[in-house]
Amino acid sequence: MARDRVIGTTGAAVLLLLAGFPLSLEGQAAPGPAERVATLTAGLGNAMGWLGAQGEGYFEGDRLSAFLGAGYTPPIESGDPSGPTFAAGLRGFTSGVKHRGFLEFSISQIFVETGFAPDLRRLYGPGIQAGYQFVSRGGFTLMASVGLGYAPGVRDAESGVGGLLGLGAGYTWRRR
Repeated sequence: MARDRVIGTTGAAVLLLLAGFPLSLEGQAAPGPAERVATLTAGLGNAMGWLGAQGEGYFEGDRLSAFLGAGYTPPIESGDPSGPTFAAGLRGFTSGVKHRGFLEFSISQIFVETGFAPDLRRLYGPGIQAGYQFVSRGGFTLMASVGLGYAPGVRDAESGVGGLLGLGAGYTWRRR
């Protein structure tokens, strides 16, 4: 009988130790990185103003952001429309410290008319993109995205739907 009490007492002590173990580990965990505050990237794509840069500010615990892009559309051939190009939009992000996905809604330049018409235009419209963002602990940032946009006012038999893309690198600042 005395032996059963020792095993029972030892078993109870082990259970108490194991029950408290996760709490002691939680206190020793290293804090995660602070929330993202802002990102500045440069690259190419519709949301970057074609060849340009983009500034992005985060809110809602860095799960949502608003961005502005500004760049330049170069002429592909002589006579093509070119010049300063702008974009604006919102992104919603998945959770993640370094790697996360996003869904983007934006207004950007979708098409540049080319050809021989006397009044070639650059056409803006709404778009949606899915993408990936990598942010290192030091702040280095990479972004890539693809999607579709619609430009109202496209001439003739064209549908007005066009592909969107984005590729950029930059830096992300975090709250201290």
